[in-house]
Amino acid sequence: MLLKYDLHEAARYMGYKHGAEPSEAICELCEEAYEKLCKVITPKYIYKEYSFERTSDGIIIEGIEFKSAKLLSHLRGSTSIILFGATIGVGADTLVRKYSVTDAAMTSIVHCVGASLVENLCDQACEELKTTIKGDHKYRFSPGYGGLHISSQEDFFKLLPMTKQLGVSLSDNFLMTPTKTVTAFIGVTKI
Repeated sequence: MLLKYDLHEAARYMGYKHGAEPSEAICELCEEAYEKLCKVITPKYIYKEYSFERTSDGIIIEGIEFKSAKLLSHLRGSTSIILFGATIGVGADTLVRKYSVTDAAMTSIVHCVGASLVENLCDQACEELKTTIKGDHKYRFSPGYGGLHISSQEDFFKLLPMTKQLGVSLSDNFLMTPTKTVTAFIGVTKI
């Protein structure tokens, strides 16, 4: 899977506001970071479709409750749910660590271009999912957002084998390694 980065998205991660254009020098550094990242990343994703129950303030999947009124609202009309995980692998983290010793600017740029790459992976994977799991797919909803506490990652990992299949681990603070990893719920309405 060939991944592309979005310069404007990477610039937004760098702090550029309202579509401000990065300088030519920053654009060149982004291209350099992209080329280096392409040599070390290992993009992978997994997913599993589940049925789910609604509660007054969240959902239940396989007996595990995820409390978030916003997630519940987001899933309005959905008839099933996909648990989705994607990563570009440890290579991006290794490259960030390498630059952190010698080049703070490049450290930041590699981090931001890497974030754009994992989002591109998610977008491509979700398009592929639409051919496998028919229906109207909602946008990704991730733990740590919309009132869904980051600690819900622990239960998410019980339902989707992120460690076994993607090599992703979860810290005591519920942060994922490799850092350029995404988990998400995707509501599906069967047509």
